[in-house]
Amino acid sequence: MVTKLQNAKLPLDVKRCDALARQCAGGEESATRELVELLWPPLLRIVRQCRSLGAMRLSEDHVHSVAAAVIGKLSRPRGGGVRLYPTWRTQNGDKDFGDWLRIVVTNTARDHVRRELGPRPHDEQPSVKRLLNEFARSPALEEVGVRPPVTATETARQLLEFARTHLPTEQALALGMWLEGRDFSEVARDLDSEGPPDARRLVRAAIATLRREFVRHLPDDPA
Repeated sequence: MVTKLQNAKLPLDVKRCDALARQCAGGEESATRELVELLWPPLLRIVRQCRSLGAMRLSEDHVHSVAAAVIGKLSRPRGGGVRLYPTWRTQNGDKDFGDWLRIVVTNTARDHVRRELGPRPHDEQPSVKRLLNEFARSPALEEVGVRPPVTATETARQLLEFARTHLPTEQALALGMWLEGRDFSEVARDLDSEGPPDARRLVRAAIATLRREFVRHLPDDPA
């Protein structure tokens, strides 16, 4: 009997998956069920290794969400997400089912990250905690070139390092003061700006730019 631990370490059976995917593309429901059962353990491992998830790949909830979304794509009626697989294989003769699956995982992970880091309401109040959490889950964290942060202080320090290379100087300074806990009156005074509303606009602009960068730093599809 295969234990849960042993099952989790099973390699991807590329040849069997290839055959089943071709049958699925033809609409064979029994092949779809077998493919899903065969894929789940190695699929979780592939998702955990997916750079497009950024720090989210350290969370089992995010990993399982992406894996479930991939399975959902493959399980759609009448061939679903695999209906074009035979054509893809013909056009990419030097690649196999494993390469195709990683492309599907990458695309699904990118969609997942975009939903998690999606646009916020324009009237949303700036939140240090929310911004730090978004950065910690973003693929942009890898640009800093350090291990994932453990504390909020480490996250803030790495976020500021990232911000200095992606924001105008005044916005980066305002953001840094805000992350340190200063209110907008203090930020305005230290920057010699027109007042708290101006300081708030600087911080909001910095946050908006960073959020766009968080999504922009998703790796390209491995086509």
